[in-house]
Amino acid sequence: MKDNILEIKDLSVGFNIEINNVEKFFYALNSINLSFEKNKIHALAGESGCGKSVLINTILKLLPKNSLIKSGEIIFNNQDILKLKNREFRKIRGNQISLIPQDPFMSLNPLYTIENQMLEVLEGNSAENIEKIKWALNEVKIKNIDNVLKSYPHELSGGMKQRVIIAMSLVQNSQLILADEPTTALDVSVSNSILNLLLDLKEKGKTIILITHDLSIVSNYCDTTTIMYLGDIVESADSSKLFKNPMHPYTNALLKALPTKRGERLENIKGQISPITDIISGCKFHPRCNMASDVCKMKKPFLCNYDCHKVSCWLYQKTSL
Repeated sequence: MKDNILEIKDLSVGFNIEINNVEKFFYALNSINLSFEKNKIHALAGESGCGKSVLINTILKLLPKNSLIKSGEIIFNNQDILKLKNREFRKIRGNQISLIPQDPFMSLNPLYTIENQMLEVLEGNSAENIEKIKWALNEVKIKNIDNVLKSYPHELSGGMKQRVIIAMSLVQNSQLILADEPTTALDVSVSNSILNLLLDLKEKGKTIILITHDLSIVSNYCDTTTIMYLGDIVESADSSKLFKNPMHPYTNALLKALPTKRGERLENIKGQISPITDIISGCKFHPRCNMASDVCKMKKPFLCNYDCHKVSCWLYQKTSL
C-alpha cells in the first residue's frame, strides 16, 4: 500500500465573478481526486488556466475572497486541513508545507537582508539558528554564505534568490514542498540547477508537487504526472508510462507540441483554452479535439482506470447517448 502524504478527495472550488452587474459562480476545480506518495516528485501539468495554481492555493489556503470551496477534503498527515482554523493552519503553512513561488524576484522583502529574512522564518536570532541557516544555504550549493547572508535581495541573481527560498524550506524542515513554475523567470542553465536541487530534496526525503506547463521538465524530473484541463483531471499516471503511451487526446497534443531530437514538425493545438466563464457541455476539451464524437459534446466522461493510467475520455469508456 502506498504511503501518501497528501490526499485530495472530491475537491470542487470556484469563484464568484460579476458579469453585466450580476454575480455568478463558476467552477475552477471540478471534483478533484488525487493522492501524492511520500518521497516523490509529482507533476501537475497543463496550459495556463487549467486550474493548477488554484489547486496549490487551495492546499495553502491562500485563495482570494471571491473564492468558495464547494466540497471536498484535503488530508495532510491524516487530518483535513480545510477544517482547520486559520491560526491552526498557520502552524502548518511555511513549516510542514512550504511554497517555492514562480517569481523569486517578488518573493523576498527588498528592505531586509537574507539573514534577517531567514531568521524571521526561525523566529529567533540565536547561534543555533544561524548554524541552521548556514547549513541550509550550503545544502542548496550557495557559496560565500557569509556574504550572501549580509546581502539584500536586489544584490542577488534570480537563481540565487530561488536557492535562498528553497533553503528556507529546508530550514523549516518542510515535509511537502509546492513548487509553482519555479524556473519560469530563470535562464536554461540556472533552471537545470534548480531542478537538480529538487531531485536532491527528494533524496533527502521531501515530497514535491511541481506545477509546470513544460512537459520536457516533467519527463526528466517527475515520478508521476497529472494532466489538467479547465479544472478537470484528464489523465494521471507514472511519468514513464504516460510519456511512453499517452492516452488522452489533450496529453497527446501537448506532447506533439514538444521539440524532438528527430526534428519532426511541431503540431499546434487548435483553438485556445476557454475562460472559466464559458459553459462547455460534455468533455471540456471537445471543441479543440480532433477525435471528438457526438457523445463528447453531450456527456462528460468520468475518470477511470485504464491500462495503469487514470484517464477521462470516451475513447476508453463505453456509453450510449
